[in-house]
Amino acid sequence: MDTAAREKPALSVVIASYNAEQTIQGCLSSLQSQETDEVFEIIVVDSSTDRTAELVEEEHPEARLYHFPDRKFCGDARNVGLSVARGDIIALTDADCTAPRTWVNQILEAHRSPQLAIGGAIANAEPSGMVSWAAYFCEFSRWMPGSEPRWLDDIAGANMSYKKKAFDTYGSFIEGTYCSDSDFHWRLGRDGHRLWFVPQIVVSHHSIVRLREYVPHEFEHGSCFARVRMEAERFSRSRRLAYVVLSPLIPLWILAKVARNNLRNSIYLSNFVRALPLVVLGVVAWSAGELVGYAGGRSRKTAVLQRATS
Repeated sequence: MDTAAREKPALSVVIASYNAEQTIQGCLSSLQSQETDEVFEIIVVDSSTDRTAELVEEEHPEARLYHFPDRKFCGDARNVGLSVARGDIIALTDADCTAPRTWVNQILEAHRSPQLAIGGAIANAEPSGMVSWAAYFCEFSRWMPGSEPRWLDDIAGANMSYKKKAFDTYGSFIEGTYCSDSDFHWRLGRDGHRLWFVPQIVVSHHSIVRLREYVPHEFEHGSCFARVRMEAERFSRSRRLAYVVLSPLIPLWILAKVARNNLRNSIYLSNFVRALPLVVLGVVAWSAGELVGYAGGRSRKTAVLQRATS
């Protein structure tokens, strides 16, 4: 990484980090072990209250650390990283992810194409507990390893990469909420840009393992999704009311999509069957959050930020 300090990097890896002392070293070690001749930089944007920042400073001086005392959502943290990134390609991952040694080379190879945005697969790094499997299926079943390359309208920000000019053209991520990556991808889509999914580009994600954290997380994520979606699609009052009235169908629709993803790509099918009761619980929590989000109306903060980045 000393070389990266002297030369312009081909790739900037931006890592959003919050209370990640259990996983940040695995994440950074996996990046330090990349088998590549390309120069790349690692940017960690941290807002932890635990020892994450200390561990980065002490054990991984190759990373550029930006620490903030107040909680930053992923979009907020990624915007900080974007503002200081020097590479023409920006790769995003999270502090609870690890990458194989070919990750950097695969991203750079994929970006030899003209595509603005390219995402990869997400594997489950916590294969033993049923809560972790349920959390994984609720959030990442669309992007499992072993899938076919294809065009998508959204890919999780834990394994996304962009040409930097995408942000010059379409602005930054909205802040103060989950689902900022989805909002950015919808902006690209409205201008005719779809996301290219390359399943060979893979990271392993450490999912939630405690039930008491899993259910509230899914609820909050669903609530944020609804508010961000209403602002992005400029829901009318009547459309919002329709979503509230039809909200009992949301868990059925989501569960059907998750099941279809697992039947189409059976790599984790046996785990899905075993975790199904907890998957249902998570889907119901997410759907309840969506209902609350639609019923509560647009978040004024999200609306202001959306206008600022449009």
